[in-house]
Amino acid sequence: MNSVLFRSSILVLTLMFVLSQNEYSQKENFNDLLNSGKTFTYKALVLHDKDMLLEALNQYGKILKADTSNLEALYGLIFVEYRFLELSLQKGNDSLFNQYYQSSLVNAAKLISANKYLSEGKSLLAGIYMMKIASSPMSAVTLSSKINRLLNDAEEANPKNPTTFIVRGEMKYNTPKLFGGSIEDAVNNFNKAVLICEQNPDSTLVDTEWAYLESLAWLGQAYARIDNYDAAKFAYQKALSIQADFSWVKYILLPKIEKKEQN
Repeated sequence: MNSVLFRSSILVLTLMFVLSQNEYSQKENFNDLLNSGKTFTYKALVLHDKDMLLEALNQYGKILKADTSNLEALYGLIFVEYRFLELSLQKGNDSLFNQYYQSSLVNAAKLISANKYLSEGKSLLAGIYMMKIASSPMSAVTLSSKINRLLNDAEEANPKNPTTFIVRGEMKYNTPKLFGGSIEDAVNNFNKAVLICEQNPDSTLVDTEWAYLESLAWLGQAYARIDNYDAAKFAYQKALSIQADFSWVKYILLPKIEKKEQN
């Protein structure tokens, strides 16, 4: 009898060891996929590469297929979907909006309900609604107040989340003055995002280096709007000093400023 119990104990311990090893292996695999997703996302945004963005989506999707409760992967997925919505505003990419809008809303709601990444989820949802307004301006009537509420909640939940200030800055930048837009407010929000990235490099789920680049690019555009070309060039050159291959600044924004100066 003791021999039977001994063999049973050994079997149980062996099974526990195998299960723990499998769990450890799965976590390692998830970490690899997360890191790969983040790398593809960053490179895609720096180089403006849609294929890399799709690959990032694929990495996060693999994790969520095995573990729907992985909030970091869910955040990464929503972040990429939001970027596809941005791409949909460019000529030739119109179909991307219908492809990703509904799923981004559902996924953002899931992240917010989980409560752990409340600021990140609400900031991204605000950005998603902002893309809806850009796609369909009449929707501003119902969505503008929602966006403001979401951003206020996001800032309260985490005052050191740069995405909150980037999205609010974009909204102030793109909204006509008659309806509450303000380039000065946009400059203030982009500057806050820059400062957060400089002082708290590891404060959020966002790849802080990308948030830093994006906030500098938008800050430069806001300065250019009020004809402060020196400040705009400084912001752009600072972005390029961080990432020399940042195509949005390198090939579009900075040359535009230099052309205006020549004229």
